[in-house]
Amino acid sequence: NVGDTVWVVGSVPELGSWEVKEGLQLETTADSFPLWKSPQVPIIPGKIQFKIVILSENGNARWEGTKNKDVQTFESKRTQVQCAFNSDDMLCATMKMTEKDLEAAGVKLSKAQMDPAPEPAAPEPAPATPDTAVPPETEQGEGYPAEVPERTVPLKTEDGPPMQKSQSRHLFRLSDGSMQMDMTKTPSLMMMDLNSFMEEAEAEEKHVNELEERERLNQQQRRLASGALLQEMKNITDAADASDTVLLQGFNWESHQAGKGNWYGIVESKVEMFADMGITDIWLPPCSQSVAPQGYLPSQLFNLDASAYGKKDQLKQLLAAMRQKGIRGMADIVINHRCGDQQDEQGRWNVFTTTGIESRKSFAGVMDWQGWAITLGDKFSDGTGERGPGQYDDKFDAAPDIDHGNKKVQQSIAIWMRWLRLDVGFDAWRFDFVKGYGAEYVGLYCKKSHPSWAVGELWLDMRYDDSGLCYDQNEHRQNTINWINATDKESAAFDFTTKGILQEACRNTQYWRLKDSEGKPPGLLGWMPTQAVTFLDNHDTGSTQAHWPFPGDKVLVGYAYLLTHPGIPSIFWDHVCDWGDDCRERIKVLLKLRQKAEIKVDAKVKILCADADLYIAEIGEPAALRVALGPRSSDADGAWQMGANGNDYKVWISKSKTS
Repeated sequence: NVGDTVWVVGSVPELGSWEVKEGLQLETTADSFPLWKSPQVPIIPGKIQFKIVILSENGNARWEGTKNKDVQTFESKRTQVQCAFNSDDMLCATMKMTEKDLEAAGVKLSKAQMDPAPEPAAPEPAPATPDTAVPPETEQGEGYPAEVPERTVPLKTEDGPPMQKSQSRHLFRLSDGSMQMDMTKTPSLMMMDLNSFMEEAEAEEKHVNELEERERLNQQQRRLASGALLQEMKNITDAADASDTVLLQGFNWESHQAGKGNWYGIVESKVEMFADMGITDIWLPPCSQSVAPQGYLPSQLFNLDASAYGKKDQLKQLLAAMRQKGIRGMADIVINHRCGDQQDEQGRWNVFTTTGIESRKSFAGVMDWQGWAITLGDKFSDGTGERGPGQYDDKFDAAPDIDHGNKKVQQSIAIWMRWLRLDVGFDAWRFDFVKGYGAEYVGLYCKKSHPSWAVGELWLDMRYDDSGLCYDQNEHRQNTINWINATDKESAAFDFTTKGILQEACRNTQYWRLKDSEGKPPGLLGWMPTQAVTFLDNHDTGSTQAHWPFPGDKVLVGYAYLLTHPGIPSIFWDHVCDWGDDCRERIKVLLKLRQKAEIKVDAKVKILCADADLYIAEIGEPAALRVALGPRSSDADGAWQMGANGNDYKVWISKSKTS
């Protein structure tokens, strides 16, 4: 609040010996807020415990409710601490200071300060005040430990020369005070400077604030007025930049078995690898209890512990790990249909319950539906519904078809989706089988949940004649654009048009298909690239189902096209994780070229050649990437540098992007 001050109060005199007003006052500015910083303060080497305290204008002190924070200080070394109020997470970096550094900091250590400190008596705990939630602990009885002595023997790495004592060193400690030896043995050129440290601190502060705000809104979801809640959710939403977005489908059709009850753990083990590749979003499988183990016949939407992919806590742990690496989690929203978990008096499975969230009393009955929630004419309907399916709605016979025009249904689904964001930790949505219900409802649910972004699966039939796939697929992509517009552009769409044309061109060496009659790319990305999510395969078209697979020997040719062209590229799990290191590394190279060339979601495409056996295009304005597909040989002039090549594909990057 305005007028509050922030203090570091701890076990040593320099931090007030647990007296708030004798502690170290922090400072902030209009530019740096909410980050608070302290000046450099000389402290006797040893173990220190401290807490952050917020002091109000009237003198009331609010202490952290967490355990005391521990930090070790050392002679002639600077220790920087990054932490947050009411959080156990803490990062410490200790760096050796030269005499010049000490003089610049105004630090003059006396001989007494150089010697180990005598063992002090245990300090009294801070007195409780009306605002004091938890007083600091009193764990100082053991006193300050003596300074950690310098090693006199050279430290050795596994595969490098000894690290000589003469080099500048730093000690790296974890939040529990233990030493991180790998980081400690890192050469001095890797030492963290103050500016970098503070930038990281600011980023972490933003992250912590977002998590705290999510939790606050989660607890208040059923108490706040809907409009106020949505405005606050909008304030914490980090909208995706389509030009920087790269989606990975984080599962296939068999993942529910491959994970042996914890598929989330398998994905979590690869998060660092995905981040290194440049993945920004991971689309996860349907997380609710389902009649079918793959998750696409959901029943108890709030029941995440009955999923074949893992428990709710395992999912939340995965999403937290992803967030730490800057990767958003995309939930698979399966709401065209819902399986009843009880039967009505006539034996129809059309009674739905709110099982899975009994601990949240304010959610009682939210998902309790009956026959009135089902479209009229459906075999599970009891005739009490309000309307039949829409004019263009496709039927899904395996489960009750949900009436999204019903206000109670709309309210229930909106609450569930907000809960997925605020409680579970998802950021984005993938809408399943959107041809089964109105596009306007996809737009409504996005507006009621404020995702970072969303994409819909609109899988429509393409035009074929006696010769096979027709060249002109304008109607197909126009229908996709119509759907996007009907969502009020709240959702993008998977570019099935590009998939169908590209796989036909690669399979049959018909690269003339990759240029439409106007000289543009022939898929959705040629007309509305900002809303086109391009892909080669997913759990339906590929994997073990293989309903419409991309030719396996041309997959890298396909990625050479997708990852150089506009649109939002999506990569399939199998190609990254199941097809071997070579395939993954080649995809990674293409991704890095896309990033280095700064290809925008709506980048200009200049098609130079579209013959049967050769496609050449330059992407960007000015051109930043050049791609050639097909068996015919091709080259580039001196303005280009080879970036990637393989069987039937080559990619060059402009030398202006490599300098």
